[in-house]
Amino acid sequence: MIQIQASIDLQKEAKDLIIVANENQATKDLFELFENQLDRFKGEEFTSVYTLGKILSKRIHIIGKEKLLQDDSFDKIVSKVSDLKDDFIILTDSFSTKEQEKITLLVEKLLTKRYEIDTFKSKKSDPKPTIYFYGEDAKSKIEEGVIFGESINKAKDLVNTPYNHMNAKDLADYAKTLEKYPGVTVQIIEKQAIEEMNMGAFLGVNKGSIDEPYLILVCYKKEGNTDEPTALVGKGVMYDTGGYSLKTPQSMPGMKVDMAGAAAVISAIEGIARLGLNANVMSIVAATDNRIGDGAIVPDDILNSANGKTIEIVSTDAEGRLTLADAVWFAQKEGAKKIIDVATLTGAIVAALGQNYTGAFTNNQEFYDAFKQVAEDNKELLWQMPVSKVFHDELKSKVADLSNKGGRLAGASIAAAFIEEFIDDDTKWIHLDIAGTSSNKNDGATGVMVKSFIKYFVN
Repeated sequence: MIQIQASIDLQKEAKDLIIVANENQATKDLFELFENQLDRFKGEEFTSVYTLGKILSKRIHIIGKEKLLQDDSFDKIVSKVSDLKDDFIILTDSFSTKEQEKITLLVEKLLTKRYEIDTFKSKKSDPKPTIYFYGEDAKSKIEEGVIFGESINKAKDLVNTPYNHMNAKDLADYAKTLEKYPGVTVQIIEKQAIEEMNMGAFLGVNKGSIDEPYLILVCYKKEGNTDEPTALVGKGVMYDTGGYSLKTPQSMPGMKVDMAGAAAVISAIEGIARLGLNANVMSIVAATDNRIGDGAIVPDDILNSANGKTIEIVSTDAEGRLTLADAVWFAQKEGAKKIIDVATLTGAIVAALGQNYTGAFTNNQEFYDAFKQVAEDNKELLWQMPVSKVFHDELKSKVADLSNKGGRLAGASIAAAFIEEFIDDDTKWIHLDIAGTSSNKNDGATGVMVKSFIKYFVN
């Protein structure tokens, strides 16, 4: 928990104190109590000093000013602060003007660092110490950091929650709660209305499920904003068995992560709304699971998509792109001329880029370059991959307009080309394949792309 403390008396404050070793008056005043040489701490990352009864606080933790602004050292400082066992107070008045720029990131990182997955454990983790902040001018920076950290953690929560507690209806119900924020409207579209829009690709994935599909539309528009809407479209396959193109027993556990794209766009628009950004954005999710059932699609079936194109099913495990085909069509119907879709789409991107880079594809370099700059400024690494005619040719079908899977090679580019088949010529589009970056063995869900999506709309 993070709290802002309204006032402080350094002589009577019982909590541990955290300060930056610099030339600020707040720091000097504290050091004079101990007759310590300030210079000796400036080059150290994190030093704990016992007060020996000179003030009520038992310890002062000192961050060296030379290390606070260095990325590698900053992450180490966050870890050491996060590991403290007792309540403590960070004195933001001890941060210089330049160091104050780190306060928002510090708050965000402390929240994400302390994230734990214990919702379904009978024995919960020990409570973490409360982090207090005191400073005259830092309130807005602290509150902003809380929103970023909580937005990322919310995406982690949504992904880490297992299917029997997080199906399409559960996700739709959560999305509906976002109407509490000014500027947000939410539309939950049920199966009959989806059928009336002829979303046969999306509905085809759902045919084997006992659970209903839901098309989720969350819109945020700041009053007075005149921009055309930008759509964030997230893959919302709540659990993926592969359907009749069944996954192996080794690859199926963990497939609750297949809705990480949906979690990212819903958590991002919540963060955008909480910050009150001057933006016009919509988040769209075609939510369903993909499983075996009496009515499930099988290879060789042909589906009719909402934009009129017919699709031959080669693999029922290439299902995410089917849901995205109808979802991006819907985004354009709702007026979006810029679309970023985000999906745990292919194992091929993991083979190509591992778990550090998100694969990125685009039909508009200027749009992509602007988003890439935002992402990389926030340490979310993108690597641009090709999507061109040769990959579209791989999708040719003898019996339908296109197939849902190409050959054995270049799977990530072929999957991107499939989505591009449903993008209008005048729509700017980016596809992000987060199959490698959405989770890892040590931490579970990562909340990837949430921060970049929010920051993209910061003016």
